[in-house]
Amino acid sequence: MGTTIDFDAYRQERANDNIKIKAFGEELELPPSPPLSSMIEIIDMNEKMESEAFVPQKQIEQMLKLSLGKNQYKTLMEKGITIEESEWLVKKLWSIYNKSNEEENEQDDTKNVQNSPSQKNGDS
Repeated sequence: MGTTIDFDAYRQERANDNIKIKAFGEELELPPSPPLSSMIEIIDMNEKMESEAFVPQKQIEQMLKLSLGKNQYKTLMEKGITIEESEWLVKKLWSIYNKSNEEENEQDDTKNVQNSPSQKNGDS
């Protein structure tokens, strides 16, 4: 008999960790982690922009759109989000996403850790 990893249960458990943004009298809800496709695009953008002293507004807009999703991005645009506010929001979101990824990696590193026989015997 093999081992089963219940990915659906993991996703359901994480669904309760959604991020809520209160903006313009409305509440927007984001997943606890961005979609992988969005993350890959944002990483690619960041790598291309690494040598730049600042991130152009088009890049900020694209990052915000990828993070929020088109509908929620559209809502903020219609409500009149400013350049400064969009930069602040992108930074805030990514600090939350990075923090949750770091915490999850730390938890994964401590789960199911078993000492090897060489560690038990003092061998290196």
